[in-house]
Amino acid sequence: MGNTLKIRKSKYLSYQKQGFLYLVFILFLFFSQAGEYVTHYMHLAKTQKALNGYLESRLEGLVLEDDASNAYRNDVLQRLEELETINEGFDDYARLSIAGPEQFRENQFAERRVRRGDLGVLFAGLWADQQAQSKGNWTPATLEDYDGRIFNATDYFFKETPNAVVPSLVEHAKTAFLVEALESLNKEALVFEKYRMERLEEANFTSVFKKRLFLGENFEMALRSTDDSDSIEVVTINSKVQPLSREDGGTQLFYRPTAWGKYFVEIQTRSQRFYTSFEVVRPRIRFVAQEELIDLTLGQTQRISVDYKLLPTEGFAFESDFASTTYESGVLKVKPNTTGEFTVRLMVDGKEMDAVSLSARAPELLSVMLADASGEAATLATAHRIQSANPAFQVLSYTATFYPQDGSAPKEVQSLSRLLRPEVQDWVSSGAGTLVIKNLSLLSSNGTTRVGAQPLIVATNE
Repeated sequence: MGNTLKIRKSKYLSYQKQGFLYLVFILFLFFSQAGEYVTHYMHLAKTQKALNGYLESRLEGLVLEDDASNAYRNDVLQRLEELETINEGFDDYARLSIAGPEQFRENQFAERRVRRGDLGVLFAGLWADQQAQSKGNWTPATLEDYDGRIFNATDYFFKETPNAVVPSLVEHAKTAFLVEALESLNKEALVFEKYRMERLEEANFTSVFKKRLFLGENFEMALRSTDDSDSIEVVTINSKVQPLSREDGGTQLFYRPTAWGKYFVEIQTRSQRFYTSFEVVRPRIRFVAQEELIDLTLGQTQRISVDYKLLPTEGFAFESDFASTTYESGVLKVKPNTTGEFTVRLMVDGKEMDAVSLSARAPELLSVMLADASGEAATLATAHRIQSANPAFQVLSYTATFYPQDGSAPKEVQSLSRLLRPEVQDWVSSGAGTLVIKNLSLLSSNGTTRVGAQPLIVATNE
């Protein structure tokens, strides 16, 4: 038989006490938090509001010839505005009366302001008006819960409802009103299904517009019909009715997109519908294939062809922390001031839209020359310093060796600057020979990259 572990009674009681304290702690933690099961309704209401915005645009876009149907639609839209009064009241209540997250679980607003207050009278009246004007498929006069109990709409939705849930219930009521109206009024609008729908490019009236835009540009469309049957009545973009201006017998549309993506345009005339689309694209840096590869060298400017079709017409610039850049007519000029990898950014109105990584290498051995104090090329007699032929570099140090023509011992001196040492001038004036400037060390303009240079050989007094 297995061994049995015995625990003393005192230790057993200690374990029980410890377990009880853990339980108390967990319960305290649970009851002191608002709980995601309640507060998530605040975020859900935002999603519902977006859905209702889409449904509302659908309802507004229906072309109805029946006066009663038009009146029904206008009444529903008016009820949506009045329902928003409850949301506004809740926002004021939350700002003035809710001090902490735990109070979102309480139900003072739903009970006092809605179910037993003036907002409840408003909600009940709107619900009844909607129910009376429609068939009540989505807004019945009474509602039944899972236990079979019957409630009116106000009690069903708002009895003991937590504060945080109120905005979501208001949006739910809006959805019910909108869907109910769309189900009824869509039947009146089905006459449009008889119309033939064609691409705008195939219509017998002129149209001018851009098919590709960058964010920040306006979509502009000019329509001029040649037949009365093609008179423009309604234009929608992504199912939302757009305002139109009419002048000189034509129709003008100006629309400013707010996001990237594709947009669907529908034009309703007296006799048929036409459709087209346009796209809002993000600016991009795309290099065009060239005969030569992109080979960037520190301190040297390279021309790179860029696809101008992917760039806005204005309001953009190329920037880099480790290179100077200029752009003109599809050509980007890049002059690196460091070696290794660096980034070139495409900026539009101060915001980064795209970026590419480029890499620059150190140059091959540079060449140097004798220069006067102004930096111009000079002879040894008038020289002031040793200077790099590449202006992006500066000489740091060098070794000067003079080989006399008479075969005597060479003379050498080291310099820790670019200035020409006085000894060199003395050697040259003392007799003919050959001066060799070697062991050159150069520093780039960014102060970080050192490179070498080819020796400079100068014959003197020949």
